[in-house]
Amino acid sequence: MSYLHVTIKTKSSDGWLCIFKDLSASDLKRSLVKPYRLGKPIFYDGNILFPSEITHVKITETESPHEEELEVVQEESYRDVQEFNRTSSSVVLVSAGYGYSDYEINECGKDVTSSYITSGPGVGTPFTVVAEFIRHPWVVRVVGGLVFVAVAAYLGLK
Repeated sequence: MSYLHVTIKTKSSDGWLCIFKDLSASDLKRSLVKPYRLGKPIFYDGNILFPSEITHVKITETESPHEEELEVVQEESYRDVQEFNRTSSSVVLVSAGYGYSDYEINECGKDVTSSYITSGPGVGTPFTVVAEFIRHPWVVRVVGGLVFVAVAAYLGLK
């Protein structure tokens, strides 16, 4: 089973923020993709995020849950620090490493953002785009005129 994780950047912050972890594809579409396309608020961890505030979105797919993936990153980071300290003759690096923040899931798995988000916020779903086209005043007038002509022709021929 694959797990989907969503990280974003907003206008008010430069750093990444993990808003969803360990989602299925259907949960991702319901929680993020649909509200994003419709331009509606996105609810996460008791917070409200307006799509217009989002500057970057990254959807990452991993084979393991969020916590397990970050544990692997932490272990690799720790090994890198230890290797640096072993090979360096004059500098000692004192660091916990990385992989301790939720947003660092960005470094794991595969970026699948383009599979789910292909347009900007508020563009709508294919259904809403068709519905907006049908509601356009010119479409209503032309279709109404054609119906009127068809009814008049039918009644006039009888």
